[in-house]
Amino acid sequence: MFVFLALVFAVGFVAFGVGSDVQGGILDVIGGGGNSSGQPSVDDARERVDKNPNDAKALRDLATALQTDGRADEARGALARYATLRPKDTDALRDLAALQLTNATALREQVQLAQYEAQTLNPGATFLPPQTTPLGQALSRAAVTDAVSSRTNERLGVLYSRLTGAYGETRDTYKRIAAVTPKDASVQLQLADASTNAGDSQTALAAYRRFLVLAPDDPNAELVRQQITRLSGAAALGG
Repeated sequence: MFVFLALVFAVGFVAFGVGSDVQGGILDVIGGGGNSSGQPSVDDARERVDKNPNDAKALRDLATALQTDGRADEARGALARYATLRPKDTDALRDLAALQLTNATALREQVQLAQYEAQTLNPGATFLPPQTTPLGQALSRAAVTDAVSSRTNERLGVLYSRLTGAYGETRDTYKRIAAVTPKDASVQLQLADASTNAGDSQTALAAYRRFLVLAPDDPNAELVRQQITRLSGAAALGG
């Protein structure tokens, strides 16, 4: 199961380089306006939100202040709340998707590190008691390896679950952006990318096909067709 998920996560993320473009957008947001004298502080914005949780502008200001302060997780939550109040604010939705993608990327790196550790971790038998003794038998290489493997698999399972959820959140946000901007072909690519990484091949296929309708002559069109063929084949095998 872990191998399958790892392959799913690997495809969409690298296919078009969409992720790097989106992250560039959020870096522009973080870098811009952070030192302007008119930007509210985190404390000021949070106080306004506490007084009125439905103050959309206060939530937006809080998200911006948190981003500037490097508190991405909190900014993601504030933007998500803002987006429920202003569901057609595509700029905010794009910022939210970018923060969600950044979170997914960080989790992806943790998964890769855990996989590497699982492959390289090999408890040596040099310091184990002789296997002719009861203690040696209890602490045999197989027993230690099984215990380590079990813990590693459990950790990987938790990380994969969190990673899938993070990409799922990103997919859902791009769905919302696509609903507001149905003729934006680039959004369809971003939606397909996030959906592929979330293991949602049906949404990815629909987005890829919509992209071809909107931009049949785009330079990425042939690669999109290849992705459609690959995902369709995988769905047929799975179904």
